[in-house]
Amino acid sequence: MRDAAAHDPGYPGVLFFHQASAAAAEEFFESFWPEARAVSDPNKRFYQAFQVETASLRQIFGPSVWLKALLAARKGNRMRRTVGDPWDMPGLFLVRNGRILWTWRFKHVGDHPDFSQLAALTASQLEN
Repeated sequence: MRDAAAHDPGYPGVLFFHQASAAAAEEFFESFWPEARAVSDPNKRFYQAFQVETASLRQIFGPSVWLKALLAARKGNRMRRTVGDPWDMPGLFLVRNGRILWTWRFKHVGDHPDFSQLAALTASQLEN
């Protein structure tokens, strides 16, 4: 997502919601995406508002997750200490004027859309 946003001036603004403290998130993002904007939500108010789902065992530990973990490790990524509720699934939402225009419901914790396509998707959703 960071690379796609850096190379596409039409990329939608990204705002992360997380359950860590603001200080912990600042340290984390400093290593990965210093310009990222993030909101600390330890009480999960935004998670509830966006109806973030609770994961099943398969969505956390299934074969697809292990495969994605191996691929991530090959890229140099590693697991870190869990912060917040590990059973909360990730979510990706396109929001405009207080309305959710599009949602990506992750199939498992290692799933994600093609981040390079989000600018085009945003443009198409905003036309409707």
